[in-house]
Amino acid sequence: MAKKLSRQAKKQLLNLAFLVLLVGITAAILAASQSELNFENIGAFLSSANPWMIVAAFGCMLLFVVAEGLSLYVILRRLGHRGKLVSSLAYSAADVYYSAITPSATGGQPASAYYMLRDGIGAGTSTFALIFNLIAYTAAILIMGATAFLLRPSLLGGVESGFSRFLVIAGFVVQGLLLSFFIACIFCRKAVLWLGRKIVVLLAKLRIVRHREKWEKKLSDEVEKYHAGLLVIKAHPTLIFEALLLNLCQRVAQIMITCFVCAAADPSASFVDLFSMQCFVLLGYNSVPLPGGVGAFEYLYLNIYSTHFEQAFILSAMMISRVISYYVCLIVSGIFMVIYHAAGIRKYKRGTDSASRDDGSNIKGTEEVQDENNV
Repeated sequence: MAKKLSRQAKKQLLNLAFLVLLVGITAAILAASQSELNFENIGAFLSSANPWMIVAAFGCMLLFVVAEGLSLYVILRRLGHRGKLVSSLAYSAADVYYSAITPSATGGQPASAYYMLRDGIGAGTSTFALIFNLIAYTAAILIMGATAFLLRPSLLGGVESGFSRFLVIAGFVVQGLLLSFFIACIFCRKAVLWLGRKIVVLLAKLRIVRHREKWEKKLSDEVEKYHAGLLVIKAHPTLIFEALLLNLCQRVAQIMITCFVCAAADPSASFVDLFSMQCFVLLGYNSVPLPGGVGAFEYLYLNIYSTHFEQAFILSAMMISRVISYYVCLIVSGIFMVIYHAAGIRKYKRGTDSASRDDGSNIKGTEEVQDENNV
C-alpha cells in the first residue's frame, strides 16, 4: 500500500498548485486582453536584440542568488561559523526557491534554516543570521524605492492606473513599517511588547482574534528573536552595513535583468528610466502577498512601462524578463538545492557506514583480546 504524503509534502504541493493556478490565470488574462502578445512578436524582439545584453540579464539572475549567499556567508562567519561558501549559496538557493512558491515568501527562511541546522549551525546562530539578512533585505528595497523617487520624481505621477500608484506607495509604506518594527524590536523591546499586548487585548475584545495568550506568546517570541541580535550588533557594528551592501547588490542585479532586456532591443532607452520603473515595479509587487508576486508583477509592469514604450514592446520585454528573473531563477535555484540536498544525504550515509564499521572492528578487537586472556 502506498505511503501517505507527509503534512509538509502536502503543503508544498498545495503551494505549487496555487502558483500554477496564478500563472495560468495571468497567462489567460494576458492572452485574452492583449492581442500584441504572441510568439511572433517575442521572436522578433529576440532577433533584433543585442545577444550580449541578454547574456548580461542571465548573469544578473545568477548574481541575484550569489549575492544573498555572500551576505549569509559574511554574517555566519562573523558569528563564528566557518562554513563553506557553497553551503551559503545553498541556503540562498533554498530561500529563493521556497520564497517563489509560497505566499508572502513565508517558506524561504524556514527552508534556509533547515539546511543550516542540518549543517551543524546552532538554532540561535541560524535564526539571527536569517533575521539580520531579512533586515538588510527590507532596507535594500526601501533604498531602491527612494532612489527611484529621487531619480524620476514625476514618473509615478504619469502612470494612468491609480491602483498601480497605490500598490507602489503601499509597498513603500509596508516595507517602511516592517523595517521600523525590526529596529524597534532590537532597541525598544519593552515598548514594542507593551504596545503589542495592548493591540492583542483590543483585538480579543473585538473578537477578531481568539486565544489571547497564544497571540501574546507569539508576539513575545518574535520580539525576543530580534532583540537577541542587539549584543551581536554591538560586537560587530559594521556587519549591518556589509549585509546591506550585499543585499543592495542583490536588488540591483534583480532590477538590471529587465534593464538589460529592454536595452537589448531598444538601445536608445534610458537606463535611468528603466531602472526607476523597475524599482517601482519591485516596490509594488512586494506589497502583495502572492508567490513571487505572480500577477501583481505583470499588472504593474504593463501599467508603469506604458509611460515610455508601446504595448507590443512592453509585453515581449515583460515575458522575457519574467522568464529570466523568475522561472529560470526558480529552476536554477531548485536544481542547486536538490544537488546540495542529495550530497548531504550521501555524506550522512557515508558517516553512518563508517561509524558502523568502526563499531564492528572495535567489537572484533575486544573479542580477540578476551580470547588471548582466556588462553
